[in-house]
Amino acid sequence: MTSPAAALAAEEAGRNPRLDGVRGLAILPVMIYHLTFFGIATGPVGEALTFLPSLGWTSVDLFFVLSGYLITGILRRTRGSGHYFRNFYARRALRIFPLYYATLFFFFVIAPRVASFGDPARFWIAGAGRETAWYWLYVQNLHVAWTGLFDHHFLGIVWTLSIEEQFYLVWPLVVLLAGRRSLLRICAGLIAGALVLRAIGVAMGAAPLALLTFTLCRVDTLAAGAMIAVLVEQPGALARLERLARRALPVAGVLWLAVVLWARHTTSIEVPAGHVLTPDERSVLALGFTRSPWVQTIGYSLDLAFDASLLVVVLSARPGSLLARFSENGMLRSFGRYSYAMYLLHVFVSEFARMFYDPARSDQPFVVEQVAWWAVALALVYAVAWTSWHAFEAPILALKRFFPMERPVPAGAAATLPRRDAFE
Repeated sequence: MTSPAAALAAEEAGRNPRLDGVRGLAILPVMIYHLTFFGIATGPVGEALTFLPSLGWTSVDLFFVLSGYLITGILRRTRGSGHYFRNFYARRALRIFPLYYATLFFFFVIAPRVASFGDPARFWIAGAGRETAWYWLYVQNLHVAWTGLFDHHFLGIVWTLSIEEQFYLVWPLVVLLAGRRSLLRICAGLIAGALVLRAIGVAMGAAPLALLTFTLCRVDTLAAGAMIAVLVEQPGALARLERLARRALPVAGVLWLAVVLWARHTTSIEVPAGHVLTPDERSVLALGFTRSPWVQTIGYSLDLAFDASLLVVVLSARPGSLLARFSENGMLRSFGRYSYAMYLLHVFVSEFARMFYDPARSDQPFVVEQVAWWAVALALVYAVAWTSWHAFEAPILALKRFFPMERPVPAGAAATLPRRDAFE
């Protein structure tokens, strides 16, 4: 019988290294975004240093596109196999639930009872209802969309995980029932429908966070990844798609940047004469563009086009090319491998570290403190995520050997051993 360690090693060996690189490329900007002190950045140098980090939140869309691609590819390859639903949901549960629910247990059960953390209210944003059921049931994004507010300082980021979990819940049935052409039409409809729904939301005065977190407003990213997975099934399709993606990538990137610059230019707050902006007010001014109607409608779609094109270009990169070597870089791949724990824990780990060292209270120049903080905080988060992977996640993931995703056996063909999916 295969040992758990050997089973996990075999599964790891079958992974596409470039996709771990894409995960690493997605997680780093998100963390940099949350680790940047926008409120104390002053002057042209400070503003220049924080401009790219102010776009880091958009990297969650790259995660969505990648998830849509991977999950749809797995489901399409195993469609019609025995235990199709059982094995898929079991494997997803083993990957997602343990660390997620352990994190919730820490914040909702343990942390409020630990005296060293001080007032438990520090975990909740002022005025929040402290309703935890939304988190336990993976519908926290719907709560944010309904209220227009985040309510937890360290768990607000799990709205993305809620959207993915809702997608995983229904997508296996969609893939099972829909043929190739029907599935492509469904994906196209979801992509167009999300843009239309966001535009309607803007016209009706919906809260900006509703447009950011409501599932149907963001499902276009997952649908785009799913569409790529379906399109590249046919021989030679990836090469044809690559030609389109290489043209679309710079165009989408330039147009997305133009939308951002326009939104930043038109975003302002009223400042009374002689008033000196506080750090909170400077943060609002620096990040207010994220709630611009232009950003949340056409901007989201342009970002999606950029991310989808990037994924296709990475997948089709020639072995040994600069892009292939970059996406297969060991350090970038390690960030991708540990990205789940990094995403769940980076806000808390960095804020906990500020109890001992807070750059916001330093007398050093902003540039020096910010760069130093990025390095220190990223190292701490990496260490925590590395520990989580080796001590907690990997042993649980070894249980996937009991739920192999099998290819369906054609009628009249001899049965073969279950095939572990190389991209899961």
